[in-house]
Amino acid sequence: MDSKKRNLILNFVIGITATVLGVPLLYAMGVPTFDVVLTTLFGEGSIWALVFSVMLILLIILGANKVMKSST
Repeated sequence: MDSKKRNLILNFVIGITATVLGVPLLYAMGVPTFDVVLTTLFGEGSIWALVFSVMLILLIILGANKVMKSST
């Protein structure tokens, strides 16, 4: 396996591990969840919360895609 693929897999594993360990820690410290933040910002049942979430997801996917293309 070449080093670029190994680095991508290592980064993926580190990201999953950080998420698995980080989310419970943040919850224990009292940081609100994403749905609580969206409800606070936009109100209950707002279409803008959905638009904001979709835009955020698209930004993350496009950013990850750009990093993957530049590293291979």
